[in-house]
Amino acid sequence: MKRKELHVVVGAGIAGCLAAITRSRAGYEVVVLEEQRARSEGTYPVCTRTSNIVSENHSGAEYPFDPQSARDCLDGRIENEQFFPELIYGGKTYSRIIASQSMMDDGHDIVGQCRANMDVIRSHYAQRCEEDPVNAVFGEPSVICREVPAVEGVNDVAAGFLTPQRGMNPVLVSTVLDWELRQCGVDFREGSSVGSVSRRADGRYEVVYTAADGTSETLVADQVSLCGATYAFGMAKRLNPEIEFPRLFMALREILYVDLPDGTDKNFTCLKLEDSYGGMLSPLNEHVAMIYHPPAAHVMNIVMDPVSCDPPAEYARYLAEGHPEMRERAERTVNRLREFYPELRRSKILGTYLKVAINTVSDSRMRRNIGVFGVHPGATMTVLPKWTMCAVNAKKELALALEHSRTSGNVTPDEVREILAGATRTCWETVPDWARKPESLTAQAKKHAVNMSVPEELALRFRDVTYPPGAQHVTFGSA
Repeated sequence: MKRKELHVVVGAGIAGCLAAITRSRAGYEVVVLEEQRARSEGTYPVCTRTSNIVSENHSGAEYPFDPQSARDCLDGRIENEQFFPELIYGGKTYSRIIASQSMMDDGHDIVGQCRANMDVIRSHYAQRCEEDPVNAVFGEPSVICREVPAVEGVNDVAAGFLTPQRGMNPVLVSTVLDWELRQCGVDFREGSSVGSVSRRADGRYEVVYTAADGTSETLVADQVSLCGATYAFGMAKRLNPEIEFPRLFMALREILYVDLPDGTDKNFTCLKLEDSYGGMLSPLNEHVAMIYHPPAAHVMNIVMDPVSCDPPAEYARYLAEGHPEMRERAERTVNRLREFYPELRRSKILGTYLKVAINTVSDSRMRRNIGVFGVHPGATMTVLPKWTMCAVNAKKELALALEHSRTSGNVTPDEVREILAGATRTCWETVPDWARKPESLTAQAKKHAVNMSVPEELALRFRDVTYPPGAQHVTFGSA
């Protein structure tokens, strides 16, 4: 680069962290403005809102009604496998997508739909492997999805399918991102509430924010990256009133963490299809799981105001104060899922969380990646309906930033290609010494659990799992 550019990233969820990391690796000077403050000494408050309760790194298998979303998710899954260290998975190796017998009995051929979707996934993965052998992260295409004749320990099963979907432990993700932000030398300013972002006559951006000490501060940035989850839409619209967004559905949903008093040897996700016929059981270790039951979890679904692009006012209130039906819906979720998953028979709720899920369609069985928006030259906005797309979108977001630097004469086309490849390399290429010791890694992860307001039990990883006689343990790529 001919000169150092200052880039401001608004928000420190997973999208903001990845934008900051990749831009810093690219050679930009990066400032992150995050409204939340850390509650644990020696940590940054990263992934403290919506990102704190999402665990699945989808392979696309959960979208049997939506082949394009299945392809998108598999692409994201491949990129994440290459970008994140193995640590974040906390022991999970695959997921089981379970087609419900009662759904079949009601006239829905969910088994046939799942089989067709597995073919979509295998075919798309084969194409990606042919494009570049580096993409063959799950082994041979023919074995990445398998149908199993029976699923022990789960009720109401018509068919089961093993898929390369894996859980991303959000606490361990935050631990990795915190370290990477520090290694990159990012200027992280917590307790910083952004009031306005405006474009100057010279093409740069003026970011006005209230600092942690209550003073009003202004940064003049060469480029900005808006990553404030649902609030980024309104910020982008105020920055560029001409920008057009697709019709967006903003669903208020409830997710639970529960304990597992009897433990579990399931180091994979069980995801039953569909809606009233089941729900998700996602163990994060032997002692705690995330669960989700759509009929109880889907609290509200409101279309985003196309003029203001601000989230619904009641959502802000419910996210801050809770929803009056939270307790009843949580109990309904646990009771319903006990019918499918026996290990929940003595579980208690450890935490109840509301989140806003953004989608381009009203049907939760379908999901489109919203991706990265170019708000203005030098200004981007990234929205992550799924964590699965985080590395894909980070690469696209950085490409837009580099293109702006190229058009302004700060980098050459040859530099763009080289910088993009280097900036999106694997996180934690050199594992810090403290992370090699289970006790010190857990202690650090617990600090992030406190910041994220999630149960500290999430900081524990799966121990070596002992499978009972006859149990099926699959490593993808094996015969």
